[in-house]
Amino acid sequence: MIVQQGRPEPPLDRLEPDAELTVVRTADEFRAALPGTEVLFLNDFRSNLLREVGPGQLRWIHTSSIGVDPVLTPEIVNSDIVVSNSRGVCERPIAEWVLGVLLMFAKDLRRTIELQQERTWLHRETEPILGRKALVVGPGPVGRETVLLLRAAGMEVKIVGRSARIDPELGPIAPIGDLDELLGESEDVILTLPLTEETRGLFNASRLGKMRSGSRLVNVGRGAVIVEHDLLAAIDSRHLRGAALDVFEQEPLPEEHPFWSRSSILVSPHASGDLVGWRGRVVDCFAENLRRWKANEPLRDVVDIRKLGVIGPAFASGT
Repeated sequence: MIVQQGRPEPPLDRLEPDAELTVVRTADEFRAALPGTEVLFLNDFRSNLLREVGPGQLRWIHTSSIGVDPVLTPEIVNSDIVVSNSRGVCERPIAEWVLGVLLMFAKDLRRTIELQQERTWLHRETEPILGRKALVVGPGPVGRETVLLLRAAGMEVKIVGRSARIDPELGPIAPIGDLDELLGESEDVILTLPLTEETRGLFNASRLGKMRSGSRLVNVGRGAVIVEHDLLAAIDSRHLRGAALDVFEQEPLPEEHPFWSRSSILVSPHASGDLVGWRGRVVDCFAENLRRWKANEPLRDVVDIRKLGVIGPAFASGT
């Protein structure tokens, strides 16, 4: 069964011709299709159908995203349902987006475009990327790619994870207890965190206040990791110089939200990882795992959802 709500339909013709597919978009369709269904391809990461209806007799759920927020319900976390994600599709594109927005800020490209529209020739000096101090919070797949790319661009990057350890590729990872100290040392802070009960609201007024004055914040993890009105206050007071946000607590972001009107905040529609052709790559991930499922072989990219724990809905509907 394929859950498909409000997104372009993926190229399902790439799946095996003998696969029995049912595409559902509503709670009623989902409820009607559940009996006898063992496998679910959750193509819309914003879907709340599993919370509304429940998992029925599902044995395996595959998500089109890296995050698995919609499946972190008590029924699923406390069950034997296998959950896998589409790792390997969006990590590098998201890292490239992060580097892109940091370059945009450092080189003042938004102002350059504005001045061109005004037909104004105004010489300005800009900031370097080389040697700039960045902190990546969340050393998961996206965080890993981001660290490697920013270091390749010449930035000095430190990392905060759940616990202290030495990563063979990334080097030292500081524990979450060191976060506040490292925030004060960093010019750019990049959030690549999943949404859990521990990370929800992690960047509130107190923590934002510990960031270095004039620093910038980038969020490509989950919107609810940041307390949005606290971020707005930090921007308006000019404690933070800017923010680039690809994720929000409510998506789509409401038209009346104040983020839209702040020139120092970049609003991106949760699209940092969406390269041309990404839907086909996601289906390819699912197709390979479906072949393995039918052949009774180990699945790829299985997620330990018990480690993540139960959370509330990751996204509030904007409709």
